[in-house]
Amino acid sequence: MSQPSQFARDRQATAPAGAAAAPTDQAAPAIAGEGRVLPEGVATAVSLAVVWLLVIAASAIDKSSFLSRETVLSVTFTMAVLGVLTVGQSLVTISGGVLDLSVPTALILPAWVIATMLSGGISGWLAVVVGLAVGTAWGFFNAAIIVFGKLNPIIVTLGTNFAGVAILGIYVQNAVVPNHAGLSTWGKEYWLGLPNVFWVMVIIVAVVGYLLPRTRIGRRAIAVGGNPQAAKMRGISLRKTRFGIFTAAGFLAGLAAVLFTASQSSFVSADGTDYLFLTIAATLVAGIGLSGGYGNLWVTFLSVGLLSTIPTTLAFFGVPALWQNVPAGVILVIAVAIDGFRRMRSAR
Repeated sequence: MSQPSQFARDRQATAPAGAAAAPTDQAAPAIAGEGRVLPEGVATAVSLAVVWLLVIAASAIDKSSFLSRETVLSVTFTMAVLGVLTVGQSLVTISGGVLDLSVPTALILPAWVIATMLSGGISGWLAVVVGLAVGTAWGFFNAAIIVFGKLNPIIVTLGTNFAGVAILGIYVQNAVVPNHAGLSTWGKEYWLGLPNVFWVMVIIVAVVGYLLPRTRIGRRAIAVGGNPQAAKMRGISLRKTRFGIFTAAGFLAGLAAVLFTASQSSFVSADGTDYLFLTIAATLVAGIGLSGGYGNLWVTFLSVGLLSTIPTTLAFFGVPALWQNVPAGVILVIAVAIDGFRRMRSAR
């Protein structure tokens, strides 16, 4: 007879009254389910890769000029910022925080600080460090309200984003990034034919995706998202874990702001709005469920690539900007439906 899965043993651990479990992180990765994450991750990755290639092939067949260097650069510049933001959003979702709705403010606030410092002649390195600190502070601010106030993360981040966007709308009419600044020069340079900012995103996705199930904070995030009660009985602090994850998401937003500022000549506060929808879509399309506890961060590279290609394709064919988010919205609805079906099936 096969042995029960670690996930099943964790659930059973909460049943007996007064039962005690030795605090350990060793079982936490299995909460995501070795039998669940790998097949679902691979299947999702293959599906996304096929759809992404079909979109590219169909566009190239209709118009051969689609496979131009300009198109590739447009897609990869978009992927850079969206990819880093999606990693942060995915961490929040996997840890059971559901969603971080403060992405627009988390992106534009540090970007504005960086642009302001660069315009004032301050060193690019110092501007980058301050920008990362501002993003981290924003995540810490959200975490403090959520943890100490014991409030719903969605409501908190929605509220802080409304306030942040309103304030930024007053002060950030048109933030200009000096072309002569070292950060701006670096952001528009290339390595192996692709933008420098794109490679930063690739490194972040690869490293965080590798470390998530292999580090203490990562295993605890998966445990808390998969089964909070079992995680608590093993001595994992839900408050500290959530604090760490939201703060990490803020740091990643600060890094995305660095890449955003490096690749832009100017921007306004409203430029961060579309990223909220896209990060949610990229997270769910990558197979990271809203219930938390499972997901493969490496797959987000494909979902980000697909969602970055679709608007570029539609713009290439002259589709008005207002219609360019429609296909991504349809994909998001399908992803949510699949996630709902997956949760119903696992609950049986």
